[in-house]
Amino acid sequence: MNKTVISLLLLLPSSIGALSTTPPAITTPTRHNNNNNKILKGIDASQFRHPLDRDLTNFFSKAPLSNIATFAIKRSLSIVEQGVRLDLLSSSVKVSPNQLPELYESMQEAASILDMEVVPELYVQSSPQANAYTLALQGQEDNSKPAIVVVTSALLDRCTDAEVQAIIGHELGHLKCSHSLYLTLGGLASAPLRGLPLVGSQAEKLLQEWRLAAEYSCDRAALLVSQDVSIVAGAMLKLFAGTSRATNTEAFVDQSREYEQLLKDANPMVRASIRMQQRTHPLPVKRVGELENWFRSDEYKAIVNVEE
Repeated sequence: MNKTVISLLLLLPSSIGALSTTPPAITTPTRHNNNNNKILKGIDASQFRHPLDRDLTNFFSKAPLSNIATFAIKRSLSIVEQGVRLDLLSSSVKVSPNQLPELYESMQEAASILDMEVVPELYVQSSPQANAYTLALQGQEDNSKPAIVVVTSALLDRCTDAEVQAIIGHELGHLKCSHSLYLTLGGLASAPLRGLPLVGSQAEKLLQEWRLAAEYSCDRAALLVSQDVSIVAGAMLKLFAGTSRATNTEAFVDQSREYEQLLKDANPMVRASIRMQQRTHPLPVKRVGELENWFRSDEYKAIVNVEE
């Protein structure tokens, strides 16, 4: 990524891991779902948000002056989008029906399952790190450009097609939830409090917990796309292990249970130290455990109409 784009990204709060706003009203191409997964027509982000993500999003969306702040954030982020889009077009591969068509179809299917009105643009970026991210900066004045999702070459090489689609589903979850907008609102609202004793640390702690909850929400979106918890867990396993040779998802789920039990029995000082660690994403084993619990929940079954 060139220096101009990096400079633009530095304008954003460090809390933003994936950026999103409301999709513009542009024509959506016809999409087909070839993997027999259920298309979740009319699904709303509130149906799969993590409870903390849901509560804080509702709070800030109804806060005084939120409309003014939302407009300012969208205008600012649109500048970043312009730079990133140009950088990607100049140095990455844009996925289309004629370029990596199987990946293009995977994005179409994932967006269809989550009932997204506008399908984001997908790019493949050369990188030795297996990663994915999204720029969800729609809603600017020209209303002409869809959101951006990027996957790296290392991710494509490491994961199966189904696992890649689940990861795309995670990024679409950020779009569906408008995380860039609401996490930025939360960061701006908490900024005046950070210098105050006790209150400042509590505000920062809550914002950190919200960031982690947002990732849990998007793991749920990945599950809704794949509708198979072993696929999502398999994608996580390969990303966290750093190799495609790690394939036993059941053992990884068992590992998450072992972690929870050891944490429960650990010395209080050890538990406190772990909780105080600053993270942009939840602990890998925590994500798998949270996902498995939601997969077994009535909430998930109601969304996908799973019959007992």
